[in-house]
Amino acid sequence: MAFDLEEQEKIDALRAWWDRWGTPIMSLVTIIMLAFLAWYGWQWYQSNQSRQALGYFEVIQSASINDDKAAATRVHEASAILQKDYAKTPYAGRAVLLAANFLANSKQPEAAQAQLEWLIGQAETFPDLVPVARLRMASLLADQEKYDAALLQLANPPEAFRAVFLDRAGDVLVAQGKKQEAVQQWKAALEQPNLAAEFIRAVELKLSVLGGE
Repeated sequence: MAFDLEEQEKIDALRAWWDRWGTPIMSLVTIIMLAFLAWYGWQWYQSNQSRQALGYFEVIQSASINDDKAAATRVHEASAILQKDYAKTPYAGRAVLLAANFLANSKQPEAAQAQLEWLIGQAETFPDLVPVARLRMASLLADQEKYDAALLQLANPPEAFRAVFLDRAGDVLVAQGKKQEAVQQWKAALEQPNLAAEFIRAVELKLSVLGGE
């Protein structure tokens, strides 16, 4: 009987403890489970988004390599879907840049610019690709003799891209007929740190041609 009473006391104590702490504990467990499920769901969503975005990236990549009459249509459609539905995936920025190059090479500068404008507007998502898009945009604008707009794209470059931005600005200024200003830009480019030997030789050649050495 003493044993039964002792067991009953333990059971009563456990019930009392559960009455006091059961609800908070279950609430905490529920929160943890919901957080886990939310995290798992988000990981699945991101993975699924990336897989689908990769498919559209490959459409653009394939069209760029195997150019045919329908290639431009496929590039436009795939890029539009990526920009609308998969803008935050890593493949979107790369695909749009590839689409812009394809369209520029296909003599569709305005369509190429539209692609680059979208990418330039996604600086928070694609900080490493935006400088490349700005350089490409500057070249497109210069080809259309929109020199001031091209130079505007090259203003305030990111530190890591300063040398190549200065070099491109020199190219634009030469096309504009401003040779002395171009020489200044190229000399400034050569003053930047950690330059590749090929880059130095290319800029020095330009300076030599213009007599700026």
